[in-house]
Amino acid sequence: MKKITRLLVSLLTLIGISSLFSRVEAAPVLKVGIQTDATNHNSSAFDRRLALQIGQKLHRKVVIRQYRQQSQLEEAVADHQLDLAMGFSTPKLKNVYQTQPYLYIKSVMLSTKSRSLTSLQNKKIGILNESGQGAMLTQLQLKPQKFATVDQLVNALDQNQVKAILLNQYQYNLYLDKHPEREKAAQINNSSLKLPPFKKVDDPQILSQQLFAITNDDQLAKQVSQAINSLRMSGTLTKLSAKYYQYNYAFK
Repeated sequence: MKKITRLLVSLLTLIGISSLFSRVEAAPVLKVGIQTDATNHNSSAFDRRLALQIGQKLHRKVVIRQYRQQSQLEEAVADHQLDLAMGFSTPKLKNVYQTQPYLYIKSVMLSTKSRSLTSLQNKKIGILNESGQGAMLTQLQLKPQKFATVDQLVNALDQNQVKAILLNQYQYNLYLDKHPEREKAAQINNSSLKLPPFKKVDDPQILSQQLFAITNDDQLAKQVSQAINSLRMSGTLTKLSAKYYQYNYAFK
């Protein structure tokens, strides 16, 4: 009798395990694209972790695909090669649906002469290649010029090739960490370092950057938005933001 009982228990256990594996294998796949950002590795790492968290909320198995350029991500979504793409900040993209923002990155506009946005109208403004802020600057009657790295942006500003540059707060902090002499120049009026001090342009139109995901499926956009709101309320977004950006960008 004991042998029969043990056999029954073993059989039921095997059936349960088999059923569990069947459910895991049957979980629908969520193909998510992220940009491999050479200027900001933490951004890519954040998007990867967030995508996995969203997959858990939606009970879907996440498959990450990496792309070098944001334009490639947008094309892959439009062509149904991806279900979801992370890290967008340009509103009203064509032929896609956007989710609720998941981060509110603070932006910094730096000049060596001007402090107002009005004085920069019709002037060249340096941005990073894939910043996604070119359209916004054009709407503000500014002329965006793209550069590959933050160092190239700053050099262009120093050499008067552009009148101002636009970064997010995290990129600016990273630059100051690598170039502490620049921060000293900002603190000394007649700096012996011969570096023009940065002047921050304060304007609410350029000081906030919202990051969201895009998809080709309206229902998926709503589901991901609900997952993002849940992750925000649970504190998960705050923890991820603090880990990868050293600052809480989860709220406005």
